[in-house]
Amino acid sequence: MPENGQHYWLDTETKCLGHPEEALTTMSFGPKFLSKLCHLSPHEDVELAMTLKRSSSLFLHDISKPEAKLSKERYGSVRRVFVVCEEDQGISQDFQRWMIENDGVKEVKELRGSDHMPMFCMPKKLSDCLLEIAKN
Repeated sequence: MPENGQHYWLDTETKCLGHPEEALTTMSFGPKFLSKLCHLSPHEDVELAMTLKRSSSLFLHDISKPEAKLSKERYGSVRRVFVVCEEDQGISQDFQRWMIENDGVKEVKELRGSDHMPMFCMPKKLSDCLLEIAKN
């Protein structure tokens, strides 16, 4: 899938921090990649996001620990709803559908015309969608 290719990540930077036996892998989205995620969002929101962005863990270390496995009693007990962002260039529609089919999603909502960041490009529609999910 294109989500895994180096070309897909554009100017995203990854770094390994800490001791080699317990390295923490981090990533930081570059301006080109962030612009791809926010291609339908207002320019001023994208500019603000670029100034506020921080490196994030890929959580590889956390998920590699045996005790970190997700249990049915905890993660499995949460009713999952997936919001498909129709114009998402960060996660393809095919991959979004794959996640829905493979993670026990009980309900699917769609935000037509939304990029990866609906909180920027359509905050009212996102808010309405989340309120509807909460009511159910």
